[in-house]
Amino acid sequence: MKQFIGTKMIEAKPMNRGDYNKYRGWTIPKDENPADEGYLVKYSDGYESWSPKKQFEEAYREYDSTKLASTSILMNSDDYKERFKAEYNQLVIRYKGLKAMLDKWNNGTLQFKPTCSRSTYNMQIKAMTDYIVVLEARAVMEGIQLDIVK
Repeated sequence: MKQFIGTKMIEAKPMNRGDYNKYRGWTIPKDENPADEGYLVKYSDGYESWSPKKQFEEAYREYDSTKLASTSILMNSDDYKERFKAEYNQLVIRYKGLKAMLDKWNNGTLQFKPTCSRSTYNMQIKAMTDYIVVLEARAVMEGIQLDIVK
């Protein structure tokens, strides 16, 4: 068999198996536990299903535009402008993470001892800054509206 990775935006809310069966108007089978924790899942086409808590939480993360995982939706788009936005958002998220680490290093609150020299990190943050500036210039030239990552 081939392996697949799925990326999709869904809506979900916690709902046990018994409440899901009531919601659907079904009688719960005798061999199923109505107290099983899980989620009511609604897909973009309106299809709804129930997922056990463990499987749901292994597969999904709450959408947060400040987290790298949330950029995967844009990365899979057929529209190059959406992929461009993902590239920009990923870079800004990574930049902010490195900048936060360097700020902690500067004020003595870093929780680990870096293995690379500070000059290496300085080169990296400069390269990331330059890359951000290039992407922002391209966005203006190409008419791409960038969402500001908080």
